[in-house]
Amino acid sequence: MKKHLYYFLILFLLFFSCKDVGKSDFQEIVVDMDSDISLSLSAIADEITAIELELTDESLINPDQIYGILLFENQLFLTQPTKILVFGMDGKYIRSIGSIGQGPGEFRSIGKCAIDEKNKRLIVTDMSSTNIICYDLNGNFLFQSSAIRESGKIMFDLNCINDNIFVLVDEFRLFDAKGTLSQPQIYRLNHDFQITDSMAIRKANYESLMFYMLMASRELIVSTQAGPCIFCPDYFGQKLMLSETAMQDTLYRIEKNNLVPELKLKFRNDGISGGEKIIELANVYRSARYVFSFYRNQAKSSFFNYCYDTKTGTGYNMKDGYTDDIHHIEKRLNIHPLITDTEFFYYWYTHLDPDSLEEPNPTLYIGKLKK
Repeated sequence: MKKHLYYFLILFLLFFSCKDVGKSDFQEIVVDMDSDISLSLSAIADEITAIELELTDESLINPDQIYGILLFENQLFLTQPTKILVFGMDGKYIRSIGSIGQGPGEFRSIGKCAIDEKNKRLIVTDMSSTNIICYDLNGNFLFQSSAIRESGKIMFDLNCINDNIFVLVDEFRLFDAKGTLSQPQIYRLNHDFQITDSMAIRKANYESLMFYMLMASRELIVSTQAGPCIFCPDYFGQKLMLSETAMQDTLYRIEKNNLVPELKLKFRNDGISGGEKIIELANVYRSARYVFSFYRNQAKSSFFNYCYDTKTGTGYNMKDGYTDDIHHIEKRLNIHPLITDTEFFYYWYTHLDPDSLEEPNPTLYIGKLKK
């Protein structure tokens, strides 16, 4: 009798231990890759504000080179490769921050910008030198750091959330004669820009790797109601030979010194066809209600926007983007999150006057998502 009871207890423990291991603590969202429907922005937004940005000799904007926008204390900080333009919420041009060069406070090419709200500072990465540069909000240079200046490391994103500075870094090494090893990590920095912690995301071996394929305009580290979240993107057009240690297509939540899976986009056959990965995600982020993504389907040679409504359980797959039925813009649009608060999004559109000889700056639209 004791022997039978002993075996029963073993089976009981094995059953529940296996159940715990297989339990998913994060949400999987199935993406219908074959659908194509444009979602009207009025369906997801409570309001959308249009801001016509003033055009001057100093504030000329190329909409194809807008890397991101920050909103703080009723000022808009617009990032371009060679300068940061500051506008008021009324669209009036205020100032330009930074300059091209190799001296203190200068950069060769801007990568990402973030606002340190507690200390009221602007943090900028230099893609060419891997320097991190700090200005006050009036554009005065404070100091810079080269803490991540190591061979083979490239900074892809930066954000300051809840008094923490996070930097997404990828380290590249020759794996063997056949490929390159990619080892992305998330670094946590103190306010002197010194590394205080690091967390590995995954290891992946690519057949070859070029550095142009990660789009600088994609937001990867964002602030959500669940806390800071990070998505490590695929490299467009690169053949993945081997991947280890982490799930692809997954958004992670940063909790203390750990990366916790928040949600995963599930594509048919995991986005693989004929042994090749055809789905390449540029970003994944979420608000309190919605999940958003931008990706490329190589099989269709097209880019897609994706939106999932967690309240209704409905997903929208859009080949050419969203429809602005509030401001009646005919062109379909791509939207971006405000990295300091993903309850807000923005997009651009240039309204051309056929009778004008001068092309205006693009109009900035900022929307507030429904709860």
